[in-house]
Amino acid sequence: PSKEVLIDRVYDEVFSRRWNPEWEEWLADRTYPLRERLCRYLKDYAKFVLRNEWVRIFIYAGLTRGGINQKYLNRLRERHFAVIARELRHTYEIPDPRSPTGQEDEIELVWAMHSGVFYFGVRKWIYEESIPRNIDHHIEMRVDAFLEGVPKVLREQREARHT
Repeated sequence: PSKEVLIDRVYDEVFSRRWNPEWEEWLADRTYPLRERLCRYLKDYAKFVLRNEWVRIFIYAGLTRGGINQKYLNRLRERHFAVIARELRHTYEIPDPRSPTGQEDEIELVWAMHSGVFYFGVRKWIYEESIPRNIDHHIEMRVDAFLEGVPKVLREQREARHT
């Protein structure tokens, strides 16, 4: 009946219905090491986003109508990024952030790791560039780099602010 209804239907079909509710469970399940949880989640998430129609619709929506992207990104931030930040603090005994800036720092570092997965799709479907054949291997490397560097950076940053 209207353009708004059509856009909402596209959002529902392309983004919401394909969202795997198990992702939140996987990320929060402390019976598995954090590395294993992150790899499992990001490999499955890659299957969700690394499709031509998904990447193109997401990019186009961001250029023409922020509502779809904002809705999706808010969901991602709340249900995934915040959980990853919490689990990172728990696993590496990093002090909780004492300010909104500290929370923002954590989320930005999670974004940096997470966006690399989506960027494979941008390279392939937007730039028409080649991407690695073994995406899972590259996801594991990104997780390892994240877990090797981010806890150290956050811990040092929080200790510096407490002195």
